[in-house]
Amino acid sequence: MEPHLGGLRVQRDKGAEPPCLSLWRAGRDLNPRPSAPEALFDDCEPLRRLFLEKERLLSKWAIWAEKQLTKRVARAYLNALKKAQTFNDLLQMREGSKTQRLALRSFAKYMYESRIITKEEYEAIKRCVKLKRTNNIDTRVYRDEEIINILRQLTNKKHHLFLRLVVESGLRRSHAIFAWEKLRKGEYTTMGEFVYTELNIRNRTKQAFVCFCSTELADAIHEMNESVSYNIAENVGKRQRILYNGIRKWWYTTALDVGIDSNVADFLQGRAPTSIGARHYLDALRLAKKQYPKLLQAIRERIYSHL
Repeated sequence: MEPHLGGLRVQRDKGAEPPCLSLWRAGRDLNPRPSAPEALFDDCEPLRRLFLEKERLLSKWAIWAEKQLTKRVARAYLNALKKAQTFNDLLQMREGSKTQRLALRSFAKYMYESRIITKEEYEAIKRCVKLKRTNNIDTRVYRDEEIINILRQLTNKKHHLFLRLVVESGLRRSHAIFAWEKLRKGEYTTMGEFVYTELNIRNRTKQAFVCFCSTELADAIHEMNESVSYNIAENVGKRQRILYNGIRKWWYTTALDVGIDSNVADFLQGRAPTSIGARHYLDALRLAKKQYPKLLQAIRERIYSHL
């Protein structure tokens, strides 16, 4: 029998091998040609400029960074940049930790503000060094019972006192550490059942104006006369699974529950306009002195009375 192809008769001699037919079909190429080589890191060429300027500008950037960020964060960024000994190291930081990527962007921002690179180069670096965005917004707010359990778990006296300072002041962890040092040194003003100390921590993102807490707590910290480091505070949080931000949100909710004005609560937690003037500051401080005792009484009744 003679084979057919699409209605065409194929002639072949007896005993001959079947014809070898090459059929090309439309669609995906099962044997694609090698793709043309891509230009390596063309999209991040501005990073090469950053690398070439790094050694010359690193010390100047470090001074600038400490004014823009906290000293701890600035040191972390500095250490990350120092580890980039080669251009390839720098490129790998693009996909590294959040600290590494933020360090690169911070250095690029300094170069732009110092007019070393153009706005176009700065924007190109930001596109190259992307930050991973997350939709997992932390909305956890502790209940009174959870605050009580957290304090019960802390048998170490210093750790217990530090958590009480966070509970009573509503400050961020790093600002509570700073406030602890001032209380330890006795740098506070006593107003009967409570004290306050001025912090004056102001940077572009996070501020802290004052720390309010009970006189009993301030005196206990002063008498103990021991420092609390960031590592200690962090380790306490990890071991006990404490969300400092959750305590901070609990404080704010409780403050509003007992009738503290939202503007006063924002002032006490460091959420106020960066352009706060002397008159605004003094008015906020006056109102805080008047309203804070209501919050302190609520903390004693709802938390401390159950310990």
